[in-house]
Amino acid sequence: MVDPGKGAVFFCRCAATALLLAVAGQGFAAESFRLDPQHTFVYFAVTHAGVSTLRGRFNIDKGRASLDTRTSMAEVEALIDTESVSTGTGVLDRLLREPEFFDTGSFPVARFVARATRFEDGMPREFEGWLTLRGRTRSLTLTAERFVCRDVKILVIRRYVCGGDLSAVVRRSDFGMDRFLDLVSDEVRLFISVEGIREDH
Repeated sequence: MVDPGKGAVFFCRCAATALLLAVAGQGFAAESFRLDPQHTFVYFAVTHAGVSTLRGRFNIDKGRASLDTRTSMAEVEALIDTESVSTGTGVLDRLLREPEFFDTGSFPVARFVARATRFEDGMPREFEGWLTLRGRTRSLTLTAERFVCRDVKILVIRRYVCGGDLSAVVRRSDFGMDRFLDLVSDEVRLFISVEGIREDH
């Protein structure tokens, strides 16, 4: 026959253990972030005529990210507004929106997703991802030149933010943009500046 006192003690210990595990699990759950469109952009650079570098940028419509430093997990997803392409030259911007390049009328949004594959000092340093542009999806590897998380104060608003600068190299011909390859480099250097604001519950 089971001693009721011992059974009660056993039950209490099990309940306490379960509660501690639940609390611990909540404490180490991945944190969610929303990308700040005012501080998140995609920049690109190509070589013109083998001489100078032409640079441009896109705005981010919206995006999300998650980070769990305990399990070394980080993910990011961003929707890119292709119509927002800007090089500082109006004639060139209009050309880049045409069907032979970004074809913004048919593909107004590009999508970027990535997952961290390497961490250093608790922060992600390398990502493997996918870029969908003009209806084509290609893989890319991004290196975090800088990535930090910190509390910031903007006037009277306090926020916890994570982000940094990521870089990668793609070929524009892989996305069907192969015009003027004798004048403008096929290789495109990408620079993604990301700033995510933690979604506190």
